[in-house]
Amino acid sequence: MTEIAARAKFAATPGIAATPGVVATPGIPAMPVQAAADAQSDVAHWQAVFDASAALFAELADGARMGLIAQPGFAPAGRRLAGLDAAAAKCAGLPMLAFEATAGRVGVRREPFAGFGGARLDLLFVADEEARAELAATPVDATLRAMKRLIRRGNVMFFVFRTRHELQEAGYEDFLDSLGLAFLGACR
Repeated sequence: MTEIAARAKFAATPGIAATPGVVATPGIPAMPVQAAADAQSDVAHWQAVFDASAALFAELADGARMGLIAQPGFAPAGRRLAGLDAAAAKCAGLPMLAFEATAGRVGVRREPFAGFGGARLDLLFVADEEARAELAATPVDATLRAMKRLIRRGNVMFFVFRTRHELQEAGYEDFLDSLGLAFLGACR
């Protein structure tokens, strides 16, 4: 469902007031809709980040895919997969930045988040609004360091959908190490 269709659907729901520029989804705090210019600048910013860090991503296999969504209140209910799936279902259709490796380069585009299965992701970063704003305002050469700090601070949640072996085969080792995430453990 597109953002416009989602806004129209929920605006027509009794008890939900339509506010221009805000997406109202039952069970999720209201979130401002990102203006098209902001969305394009996010795509351009992240494309510049990946281009400037090309050596870090050079080993990614074609089809390696990551996503970034900005969603305040994305909190799985409990530690079970069902709670995580429920949180993802509530966010279906929200804008996502998709990062996909093709021919030795990571391309960035904006697409709707299709849930964990539909998005075909290896890794997903879910940023709160503070983190999204900080990442967008951070210079290109410092964005990945900011991402590392925001993950440690808890402003960015990190989800992995592949096994360690699959991630290694896809070439993620250097990137995950750069974020300070234990990838293969202390003993290699």
